[in-house]
Amino acid sequence: MASGQETLASIDQAVSQVRRDLADLDRQIQGAADELRRRGQEESDRLRELAELRLDQLARGEMLAGMDDADRRVVELLAARETALADLQAAIESSDRRQSELEAERAAQQERVHQAAAELDRGVAATQRRLATVPAYQAQLATAQKSDGVARHAETKAQQAETDRIEKGKNFEADPLFIYLWQRGYGTSQYRAGPLTRFLDGWVAGLCRYHNARPNYAMLLEIPRRLREHAVNTRTAAERDREALQTLEHEAEAADGVLPLREALQNQQERLQQIDAELAAEEARYSQYITTRSEFAGGEDEYSQQSREVLVAQLRREPLAQLRREAEATATAEDNVLVGQLADLAQEKRQLDAQLAEIKSLHLRHLKRLEDLEQVRRNFKNSRYDDAHSTFANGALIGAILNEFLRGMASSGQLWNTIEQQHRRRRIEADPDFGSGGLGRPSMSFPSLPIPSSRGGGGFTMGGGRSGGGFRTGGGF
Repeated sequence: MASGQETLASIDQAVSQVRRDLADLDRQIQGAADELRRRGQEESDRLRELAELRLDQLARGEMLAGMDDADRRVVELLAARETALADLQAAIESSDRRQSELEAERAAQQERVHQAAAELDRGVAATQRRLATVPAYQAQLATAQKSDGVARHAETKAQQAETDRIEKGKNFEADPLFIYLWQRGYGTSQYRAGPLTRFLDGWVAGLCRYHNARPNYAMLLEIPRRLREHAVNTRTAAERDREALQTLEHEAEAADGVLPLREALQNQQERLQQIDAELAAEEARYSQYITTRSEFAGGEDEYSQQSREVLVAQLRREPLAQLRREAEATATAEDNVLVGQLADLAQEKRQLDAQLAEIKSLHLRHLKRLEDLEQVRRNFKNSRYDDAHSTFANGALIGAILNEFLRGMASSGQLWNTIEQQHRRRRIEADPDFGSGGLGRPSMSFPSLPIPSSRGGGGFTMGGGRSGGGFRTGGGF
């Protein structure tokens, strides 16, 4: 058995682990990208050296001038890139600190919610104990329970009649001759036909024994309608008795000073929701920062892209095949060596590109894993599974599924389904089946207490567990 806060702590640790893995992948991407940039610079250096060997003015003058201009532009762009990257890293660190502050604030606010819920729970329980000794309330409770029982019985009979109507009606409805006459209203005042049609319909009625079957089928249709009407009327009466019972509960709650406790809990819950909204927004900003940092690490930022464009434009002036042909036509061997080095650099760049693509693909999977895990954590918090009433039957199973998720062997949906399946709520003091809570419908009294009902429905819920609120009357009485 694990508490809600222990389970949330396990999810927090998993989020931190994925973030560390992303940071490590960022470093690997940065390393591979740096190697690619160094190879590009070496390629540019070889081209510059090769250009210096050119004997004619066009090759030497234009190439050198163009290469110098390209270098200066790239240096400017890379300097701007370093500044932007430093600003981005500062923003990431600031966002991380802000998330820590909000998490601490949330933990403190969650404790205030727990305290307010405990006070409300004690107040509701005291009112329930007092109402258990009030004759007028007990009399109304008995009336509501009796009328509810009558309504339930009528609804059961109506449902059974409707089921019988479907089953027993199959024999009638399977006879096309009978259904033909029934739909025409044969044998009733609604029947309209000429003499010949009447004669033929009479002959058909004799074939299918319509006159014997029609009253039975009519009764089969009429009984469910009447029983359903009766069930609706008895349920309406039961609802009036239940509302009268809830009125007494509201009055008792007001007299016992429970309303301020309920309002205090609502205020604390609203503040907790505000913190959660701020935290979700900050997490979204952090995720965007991480994505942008990945773009920088992989050389996909605007500065790197412009730098590549400048260098690529210069390199494209002299294709490698052309450089090789021109080198072979010269008397010196130095330019042949430089062209061979350019060919080697091109091969290394292809290998680095493949390595970088693999790391980026892994990074994307980790980033998606982080987003999914953060969504699970937000769902966990929004469901208030970390409150004082939440426990998890098999904490080890949740830990195992969480580890499988981190290894990529389980989906976030499987993780969340496991969390929901293992979630339990424990009752502290107030009885969710007290009074109107035992009548099978959400009560309007004593709402918002997260205590599970013994009947599997209704009961006390904290912070959005059930709209309409209220404690359920009946149960053990």
